[in-house]
Amino acid sequence: MAKSGSSKKKRVYELARELNLSSEALLKVLKELNITVKSHMSTLTEEECEKVRKRYEREKQKARSRGARSKKRRKPRKKKVPTKAEAEKAVKDTLAKMDAKRTRRKKKKRRKYKEEKQERHEKKQETDEEDSTIRITEFTSPSELSDQIGVSLNKVIAKCLELGVMATANQRLDMDTLTLLAAEFGYEVEKVAEYGAERLEEKRQEKSEHEVPRAPVVTIMGHVDHGKTALLDHIRSTNVVASESGGITQHVGASVARLDEMGEDTVTFIDTPGHEAFTAMRTRGAQVTDIVVLVVAADSRVMPQTEEAIDHARAADVPIVVAISKMDLSTANPDFIKQDLANRNILVEEYGGEVLCSEVSAMTGEGVDDLLEKIVLQAEMLELTAYPERPARGTVLEGKVDPRRGSVVNLLVQDGTLHEGDYFVAGQYRGRVRAIYDEKDNELEEVGPSMPAQILGSSGVPEAGDSFTTVDSEQEAKEVSRRRQMVERERDLQSRQHMTLEDFWKATEEGEGVLRLIVKADVQGTAEAIVDTLTRMGTDEVSVDIIRSGAGGITEGDVMLAAASDAVILGFRVRPDGRAREKASSMGVEINTFNVIYDVEDTVHKALSGLLAPEEKEEFLGSAEVRQIFKVPKVGNIAGSYVVGGVIKRNAKARLVRNGVEVWNGNISSLKRFQEDRREVAAGYECGIGLEGYNDLKVGDIIECYTVVKVAREL
Repeated sequence: MAKSGSSKKKRVYELARELNLSSEALLKVLKELNITVKSHMSTLTEEECEKVRKRYEREKQKARSRGARSKKRRKPRKKKVPTKAEAEKAVKDTLAKMDAKRTRRKKKKRRKYKEEKQERHEKKQETDEEDSTIRITEFTSPSELSDQIGVSLNKVIAKCLELGVMATANQRLDMDTLTLLAAEFGYEVEKVAEYGAERLEEKRQEKSEHEVPRAPVVTIMGHVDHGKTALLDHIRSTNVVASESGGITQHVGASVARLDEMGEDTVTFIDTPGHEAFTAMRTRGAQVTDIVVLVVAADSRVMPQTEEAIDHARAADVPIVVAISKMDLSTANPDFIKQDLANRNILVEEYGGEVLCSEVSAMTGEGVDDLLEKIVLQAEMLELTAYPERPARGTVLEGKVDPRRGSVVNLLVQDGTLHEGDYFVAGQYRGRVRAIYDEKDNELEEVGPSMPAQILGSSGVPEAGDSFTTVDSEQEAKEVSRRRQMVERERDLQSRQHMTLEDFWKATEEGEGVLRLIVKADVQGTAEAIVDTLTRMGTDEVSVDIIRSGAGGITEGDVMLAAASDAVILGFRVRPDGRAREKASSMGVEINTFNVIYDVEDTVHKALSGLLAPEEKEEFLGSAEVRQIFKVPKVGNIAGSYVVGGVIKRNAKARLVRNGVEVWNGNISSLKRFQEDRREVAAGYECGIGLEGYNDLKVGDIIECYTVVKVAREL
């Protein structure tokens, strides 16, 4: 039994629970009893536990005895009976304390109420400031404005009348009128560029938060004929230069280059035209890109379009990689190019700057790999990402009308994934993706971020640079497209200036020349570039009026419009159909077609020069000296003159000079030699000269004969 009792052990924390002590207190007691333990998990024998219990009982008895002795020593207090004065004072003190406490409570409550009121006021003020700003598109109607600001339509129309604007409920108002009208109701107006753009973007961002790296978008920019497309052809192993008229790029082209055999590393390249007419295209290229590759020919210098490309890249805050091309030429001087770029604050790494630079040759392939490595390095520094699971969002690069496929939209998907069958809105047009093609016309089922594509199914040809967004349903696409077309139609109507009789008389008196044109091109971006170029060619005397521009072939409707407005049709890389050609021939409408942008400029330049009023120059014919005055009844005074030099012609202009001062200028009414009328009298002969409406002739006057010649002018 002793053996079994001694073998029964208990842990420290179990004994502490039994004695109603903490493990820490029990460990101290064990230390005082010289019992060695490490922690509360250590085990104790039955003898050690009994030793601790005895110690605990002794301490408990001592504590009880100390408490009993202290109770015996405590004497009962004698209650002091307060006097009447003390009682009154105690009551007053108590009341005073209660009043003070009540006052403090009231002050605290009042302070808390003020703080809450101030907080409510600040919140209300912030809410009012947020609510006082409305976001509307241009040409919003009073009915739509009243719904947005929460004011009845009658009040809005009444305020329009006070401002002097006669408006109906559904009449479209310009932005200035909308701003004034909203200010009358205490609202500020913030203009929205495209209807529904922010709402569509918010809905799109709610779909997914899965973020992945994406390929960089690189735009090739530079001056015309500096080798941009040839360099890009070497990278893509294609030959685009051979397909471009005149050997210059006249479109914005997007393509994908794979940097390895596996195709894992890809770069999307956008090739922009270098001709000065395509400023708008270069601007769009800089806005949708991540990196700009600035191509400068090694045998040239920094040209105007190169400077323009630098300005576009800086405005878009896009990093620049310099590619000095044509290094295979014997006249190549890359150091001069680097110095010229440094003068324009483009410092390459060799000059202590941060701009990456490569010396390349598209003919031999020298330096192309180095350029691609630097592009990939720059892209890694940017840490480009996208959300492929979201609906697609992108930018329209170009649009055209294909005779077989209809409206074809070239776009760049910037975020999300575009699938076949998706509903979309592109600018003011809508549609459903019927087919997707890559840049080589290979059919695709979907397109991811940073990838270019051609899609079919648009209801029209959107303008280059318009936003592209996929939507959930056809109904939503119709609504957004309808509102955007309404705004665009109102903008066109507002921009038209109707001519009054006063304007017509003024233009007739001033001899103002206007060249009216209809411009049609193969793609929308090219048409826009031609319109910009031709519009800038006008002067104060002659101007260009673009009646219609767009993408597609020349139709019978274009010919009818040209005939009605006395306009000339310019076609760029498009041809008129059979009916349009017959109609133009019967109605006398001129149609000119071109393949190179230079020819368009030259033709319009010559046409505008023909509209300029000719310059009048005075051509001297001869002079005669007055030697005798003859008075002829019913005719007046005739100057008997001697032709000193040249020839005097009848019905020509003449001036009378006396003592070196011109006293008369007019026409010669009669010219006779003896009794015969003469057309002209040569030098060395005498004649009689009659001046039209002038008789104050004196001997010694000089009659100078001249004619006015009109000389054609040029711009």
